[in-house]
Amino acid sequence: MQVAPMQAALTAAYVFHTLFAGLWVGAVVLTAWKVIPLARDGDASSELLGGVVSGVSTITRIGALVFLATGGHMAATVYGAEGLFAPPRGHVVLTMLALWVVMTGLVEVGGSRARSALEQNKVRTAARDAGTFYNAAAAIGFVLLVLGGYLAA
Repeated sequence: MQVAPMQAALTAAYVFHTLFAGLWVGAVVLTAWKVIPLARDGDASSELLGGVVSGVSTITRIGALVFLATGGHMAATVYGAEGLFAPPRGHVVLTMLALWVVMTGLVEVGGSRARSALEQNKVRTAARDAGTFYNAAAAIGFVLLVLGGYLAA
């Protein structure tokens, strides 16, 4: 059985999009759930927190490129311009796009706040300043995965 090139590209887009989404949301959730509380309690070094924040920021930035490429390909191939405005699936895609932008912004602001405090070697302050942003980003990430599951079904 031979797979058409267009179908192979679409399948690859789904695979990379889903894998990277899981990696990104997982990294944000782990940061919000475990690393930030450890740092807030004074049980993490500035090097550890800085490394995690830097890593999550890197994943977020690479993810922006991956999600634009794969999501754009999927949206154009599966929905087209008209389909994106058709309920319910098109609206879910547009909602996911908006939530992705918000989550990216939250991670970037949280990372910036943490880095500012870490420059002064204030680990607890960094965790406190960034915690709300990472918690909100983790919650949005969960919603994004649920909506992605809905679209995949």
